[in-house]
Amino acid sequence: MRRLLALAALVAPLLMAAAPLGAQCAMCQTALLNSPEGRGMGEEFNRAILVMLFAPYAVFAVVGTVLLRHRVRAAVRGWRARLRLTLPSLPTDRIH
Repeated sequence: MRRLLALAALVAPLLMAAAPLGAQCAMCQTALLNSPEGRGMGEEFNRAILVMLFAPYAVFAVVGTVLLRHRVRAAVRGWRARLRLTLPSLPTDRIH
């Protein structure tokens, strides 16, 4: 959980700094800059394009993480089962 928060703290400033980038194609930029209402929504349009670009990567990262955790958990369970078979059982009566 701490790693996820640290990663989010590193990525958040990068995403905020990405807003001034020109994410629009040349035709969209021309259409937005030539109309009065387009000038007002140009920055939001850039941000929307960047969000749409980021969303598939986020979905694949979440799915990949879930699948990786599932495989690691199954491997650990297998190791524990093999370890229980190879270790001798301890006596249940203890002498004090």
